[in-house]
Amino acid sequence: MAAGRGTICEQVITVTSRMLAYAVMALASVHLLAQEQPNKRLWVLQEPDTVVEYDPATFALRQPQKIPPEIFKSPQDLQINRKGQMLFLPATVRESDGFVHENTEREFWFWDGASGRFMERPITKTTTPSAANKLLETAVPRCFLSTDGTHLFWFENRKKTIMMQDLGQEVSVNTTFRAWQTDLSGQERQEIASQAFPPCKCETAVCSETCPEASYWPPDEGVGVFFVTTEWTPGQIGSEYHGSSLYQKADNKWTASKLPAIEKVLDSSSHGSDVALLEAIGDSGCCGWENESSDQTLLLKNGKTVTLFDEFKKYRNQDYDISFFTSNAFLSPGGGLVAFTINATQPSGTEIRLSDSGKTNPGELAQIQKTLAELPAVEAVRVEDPEKSAAGIPRATLVGWINDEEILLIENDQLVAFNLVSSSRRVSRIKVVKPSYAFLR
Repeated sequence: MAAGRGTICEQVITVTSRMLAYAVMALASVHLLAQEQPNKRLWVLQEPDTVVEYDPATFALRQPQKIPPEIFKSPQDLQINRKGQMLFLPATVRESDGFVHENTEREFWFWDGASGRFMERPITKTTTPSAANKLLETAVPRCFLSTDGTHLFWFENRKKTIMMQDLGQEVSVNTTFRAWQTDLSGQERQEIASQAFPPCKCETAVCSETCPEASYWPPDEGVGVFFVTTEWTPGQIGSEYHGSSLYQKADNKWTASKLPAIEKVLDSSSHGSDVALLEAIGDSGCCGWENESSDQTLLLKNGKTVTLFDEFKKYRNQDYDISFFTSNAFLSPGGGLVAFTINATQPSGTEIRLSDSGKTNPGELAQIQKTLAELPAVEAVRVEDPEKSAAGIPRATLVGWINDEEILLIENDQLVAFNLVSSSRRVSRIKVVKPSYAFLR
């Protein structure tokens, strides 16, 4: 941990006088913007088959709603927008032996705000002869909500793979990323974007190990006027990220602008044509090692990058094979603050081995164990001065921002609103079994 900073628990949770002064100025500067922000809505999953909406300002119950029980197997894949629409389409499927693969089920569940139904997605899998080989064409599109509740958005990597007829090995692939929108029934298709990748030879007989494709990230509240794609090669033991694109809508047209390669988007905001992105850079360790590089969380905005979290700088844990990282992060409505949850790759009290090139350091190890006892923890930082923490809250998990002053937390399996200005809490009676069961939009 950085000298003089102490553990999260040792940091002053109450906002300093400097922060109070900033808060007054910041709230005044974003007053008009805050008026334009819609009131947040809160949903909580309750097993075995219900989602309940609450008012985040008062924690009053609004309405319960029945949902498919399958959602509880993969709650992180449930989409909810501010209109109250919901869509459930798991990205992956985990088999009983632990193997994880892309979900190719044709049906997904959609709640349009008034009623729910299962819909089919246009999955493609066709095989045709190609000289002494065969051509396999596949496309498994994923579907996402829109912010305004009037459309569904679709993204896919369409692959045309040459395969050996007898051995079933992949020889080469042509991949095209495609995006389009439809009405809520999946009809009236309108193309948005298309990017063809150069033909690629499959060096290892498995194309995904050496050939690029597109990953994509729509905002949690649904697609409105932007989304992000990244060109990447999944790889066998490690992924490579080659470059990203920001697609924006203006005058009813979608255009793409280049970005540095983004590994993982945690959150975003859009004020006019200005888009801010929170990016997580994970550890580069492989082959059983967890702490080969420093985990980071970055803010990308207007061509500039601000480092909000740097594992090695904050914790100085290079000697031991344990990583500290931000499991989530959210921009405040006004954009002046960022809050995130800090987690680690190992729980408190477990044995921690040396890193690949680490040296025994009893003081460092003791500090790591002390920090682990406080995790998960929530921290808020000011975008203009992220070195100084605005708040640090041990043994808590962040759900999101209620407004520019309040963040919503999970403490002791209960929802709590924490005010960054007054350092006061509004404790609810709402139980949350898992962090993935709470949705703030």
